[in-house]
Amino acid sequence: MLENLSREVQELKRGILPLLPLPPQLKPIISRVSEETDPILTDAYFRGVRRLVQEVEDRKQNPKQPLRANLGKAKKIRTKSQKRNDKLQSQAFARANKALRKTNGQMRKGITQRDIAARAQRELRKLKKNVVKRVKR
Repeated sequence: MLENLSREVQELKRGILPLLPLPPQLKPIISRVSEETDPILTDAYFRGVRRLVQEVEDRKQNPKQPLRANLGKAKKIRTKSQKRNDKLQSQAFARANKALRKTNGQMRKGITQRDIAARAQRELRKLKKNVVKRVKR
């Protein structure tokens, strides 16, 4: 199957080269350079076009399965404040777990995950109060 896919990529590349609006003298040079870029093109093809084709084929087998909507979306950028809050929240949960769990990791008698989460929220508020805010001057 990989051989067929690689062959498809090669055919795609050969089909694009004659269409380029370049002087005839440059086309042989570009074909030599394109041989060096084959791995890059193959990788892009496998990640892009073939993934979409596979999604459509999977959809035919299981019509209720939705197509992946995030094929063309960029990754969401996280702000400094989000990262800082996550770090503080991680510390808060570590403190809450340490206080409400036994040394072997089990929860103490009568304690639920809800209790641990509530305690972590209280710890988070305390941690945020202790964080020094930078003042612009």
